[in-house]
Amino acid sequence: MSSGREPLIAGFDVGGTSVRAALVAVDGRLVGSTIDEPRRPDALGQVRDLRERLVAEAAAGGRTVVRTGLCVAGSVEAGTGRIASAPTAPALVGLRPGAPGSGLGIDALANDANAALVGERRFGAARGVGDAVGIFVGTGVGGAAIVAGRQLLGASGVALEAGHIVVDPDGPSCACGGAGCLEQVASGTALARRFAETTGGPADARAAARAARAGDPTAVRLFAELGRRLGAAVATLANLFNPEVVVIGGGVADVSDLFLEDLRAAARTHMTTVTGRDARIVVGGLGRFAGVAGAAALASTGVWDD
Repeated sequence: MSSGREPLIAGFDVGGTSVRAALVAVDGRLVGSTIDEPRRPDALGQVRDLRERLVAEAAAGGRTVVRTGLCVAGSVEAGTGRIASAPTAPALVGLRPGAPGSGLGIDALANDANAALVGERRFGAARGVGDAVGIFVGTGVGGAAIVAGRQLLGASGVALEAGHIVVDPDGPSCACGGAGCLEQVASGTALARRFAETTGGPADARAAARAARAGDPTAVRLFAELGRRLGAAVATLANLFNPEVVVIGGGVADVSDLFLEDLRAAARTHMTTVTGRDARIVVGGLGRFAGVAGAAALASTGVWDD
């Protein structure tokens, strides 16, 4: 099939603070524009508008968008396609974006971490691996697992809520209703908050990264703490699932050089001997668009060879 005639799939990722979108080709290439913009209050209306833009762009290049995949920062009920929870976008709860009459043309809907790991297994750092775990760190912390080549979803489709592993029962309250969750101490949001509290600087993870790269000892320490906390969570998941690969992704992975060594050291400390021997800990290869690529892959049944 020539590259000019290949069917394209539109992938969308509605995250905690942004919406990402792109046209995805059979080999995972992002074709044409890559969109990364702040999430509007009407996130699904934003997806509809961006889909029209991508369809027009594909048509201008003589190509066709044949399917659309969407992932969201929330849980999706298996079987119903209903968004069951979305802590950063409560207006999405109860909606079924793939339902007939929605006007969105969504062919596949998934949790963002699940989609991101599918993307990494199909096109990226876990390509072809049978057993993989992913931790995706951004506004919050998402988790996903693939076991014997199949995605683990759980009875209701909400398995692997890694961000809500309780690491400190007396810790800060969480949007999930609990307290001391991993994402309250080891997300981009948590890092930004700690940076502001300890330095008086802005509550901005990018500013913290710039400070760490400039040698600021407080910022360097905060990233080391982030790495150790994520490493302990990685070890917990690796001990449970015995994966071949653990993928570290999400927006914070863009600055993984600031914490990856600490993460790996902490993970090795807490993994069992056999688990530690078998599991490779790698940074995702698809960056911030892993969810976009994964959502497209999930929508590809009958279009691309699986």
